[in-house]
Amino acid sequence: MRRLARWALIAVPIYAVAFWLLAWVIPGFDLGSFWTALWLALALAVVQAIAWPVFYQLAARAHPIVFPILSILLSGVLVMLAARLGEWFGLTGVVVADLWTAILVAFLLSVLSTAIGSLFSLNDEGGYDQFVTRALRARYRGAPTADEPGIVFLEIDGLAEPILERALARGDMPTLRRWRDSGSHQVTRWEPDLSSQTSASQAGILLGDNTGIPAFRWWDKEEGALLVSSKMQTAQLLERRLSSGQGILAGNGGSRWNAFSGDAPDCIGVFSTLTDRDRLKSADYIGYFFTPYLFGRSLSLFLADIARERWQAWRQVREDVRPRIRRTWKYALVRAATTTWMEEASRFMLASDMMRGLPVVYNTFFAYDEVAHHSGIDREDAFKILRTLDRVFAYLERIARDAPRPYEFVVLSDHGQSMGATFLQRSGRTLAEVVDSLIDPAQRVSGFLDFQEEIQNLNAALATALQGQGSTARLMRQLTRANQRERLAGLAGDAGDQTRAKASDVVVVASGNLGLISFPRWPQRMTYEEIVDAFPRLLPGLVAHPNVSFAMVRSATEGPIVFGTQGIRYLDSDRLDGVDPLTIFEPNAARHLRRQDTFPNCPDILVMGYYNPDTQETAAFEELVGNHGGLGGPQTEPFVFHPEWLDPGPEPIVGAGMLSHVLRRWIDETQPVTVEMAKHAEADRVAAPADG
Repeated sequence: MRRLARWALIAVPIYAVAFWLLAWVIPGFDLGSFWTALWLALALAVVQAIAWPVFYQLAARAHPIVFPILSILLSGVLVMLAARLGEWFGLTGVVVADLWTAILVAFLLSVLSTAIGSLFSLNDEGGYDQFVTRALRARYRGAPTADEPGIVFLEIDGLAEPILERALARGDMPTLRRWRDSGSHQVTRWEPDLSSQTSASQAGILLGDNTGIPAFRWWDKEEGALLVSSKMQTAQLLERRLSSGQGILAGNGGSRWNAFSGDAPDCIGVFSTLTDRDRLKSADYIGYFFTPYLFGRSLSLFLADIARERWQAWRQVREDVRPRIRRTWKYALVRAATTTWMEEASRFMLASDMMRGLPVVYNTFFAYDEVAHHSGIDREDAFKILRTLDRVFAYLERIARDAPRPYEFVVLSDHGQSMGATFLQRSGRTLAEVVDSLIDPAQRVSGFLDFQEEIQNLNAALATALQGQGSTARLMRQLTRANQRERLAGLAGDAGDQTRAKASDVVVVASGNLGLISFPRWPQRMTYEEIVDAFPRLLPGLVAHPNVSFAMVRSATEGPIVFGTQGIRYLDSDRLDGVDPLTIFEPNAARHLRRQDTFPNCPDILVMGYYNPDTQETAAFEELVGNHGGLGGPQTEPFVFHPEWLDPGPEPIVGAGMLSHVLRRWIDETQPVTVEMAKHAEADRVAAPADG
């Protein structure tokens, strides 16, 4: 009753303002004065308080697809009843022409009231409980109970552990702070693979394997195509390659808004299963999301966030915040979709999953990652998103009290983000333009950089190695000979050597400060020897660039090699000539590069952009302020915020596959009976004879 009273105190003035605005624009709907609007709002609040609980009881017995239709009609009826109630008490000036006018008023009232509430940062939890939570309780009142705890995995895409700690210290996430301060939860940092981005991390976490995902996008020579992780076809291909049927959600889990299914039989918004109708087992409650209240709430929050984004973008320009990038209207629409529609859908679906007792569910919240890319990882825009997410977590905590089984919450991130001025902002050219200038035959003479000068840039130790007899001397002499041939050909006017590719034959793509250079004309990965013969200026030109940290290639004789401006690291033998180009990066950098080199679709040249270990700034090859995908800075510092009694183990968690094993063990520890039943069910499925 107290909650309902608090909700009414908020709803009545908001309804009154919304009624007053609607009376100006809707034909057939009129009010005499603002006081009339206020009294009508009070009447509607009273009618709703009486009618909606009864309606939810009846709706629980109906098919969920019928619910939105009935609720729209009922909303219109309630508006008409509120108007009549006002007339009975002597309220004059209210005109509602017919039921269709009342329905339109009810729908737009929901939109406007939520927009007004969001603009003034009013908490709508009372209204949400009144219009949504009650319906869920009624719908799943008969759900079977269980003693084994369920686990809800809540992934915050792109949030680094240092930024989480700042948000907790600032008070932006009071729910998580309370969990940590009470001792119920603790934070464990983990280290992602290379590339530190969602498709690689989620494949490792959910499926247990991310082999063959070198970046967010890459040229796949086996497929003969550019693969992009955010495309449905790519996600489906990767799931077919990597799924063993034993992902962490196999058996009876739910996968929500993820790149991969985790082998869950119940998937919604999962890129890799969007066309698999057999796995949409939760469709029986999707219809609830299209109630007038939720649709109006989401639409109004969507519009409000577009306005907020445009204001924040303008403010960055006015205050000359740097680094920054240009933020377009297109981005505003994408941002608003992730911060409102997807977040509201996640909140609703997770509440439904818990009310029906789903044992395990994994949901990704993309909003922080999207905003941090464009606004910055530690700016007020990003912390605002974390405050909103914390309110969602608080709501789910309340829902858990009424769920048919106890629930544990695990909040985690798949990677972090680093920040800095972009490669283009620092260099004046994109990576693709730099590559083009180093291999285009038309620029061989005019764009020629003296090779001996480049060698000096690589370090005197490497220049001296030219006179030696070791591996480095042999590699440098190959590069020198190839460069001299290139120079002589250029002086002779020969730009048509068909043994060399042109700039149009190269594919240059990026994932944050990780650059990938591939040559599709070569069906297999090019060796160092082939690269320096075909493109003599390319490798030294890249390594000498002030905004490149290192480049990795594979030698036919020496295996994977990392070239820096002052030294060479041989990864197979772990031998070093000069200064280690990996010394400024995390201790496991060589391990990650060594693993990436084993991928059949590893690029011909892998380039790591600028990184300053003192400031932790990176330079993305994409136009993004916050970036991830490579090495360096908080992009490699994600976290798991987990119940204290769930032990992550004594070893540091390095790699998404290792984290997958930890999460799988936690599921086994909390649900031994459920997991054993799932294993038997899978064994029976494999042993069953094929149809026909």
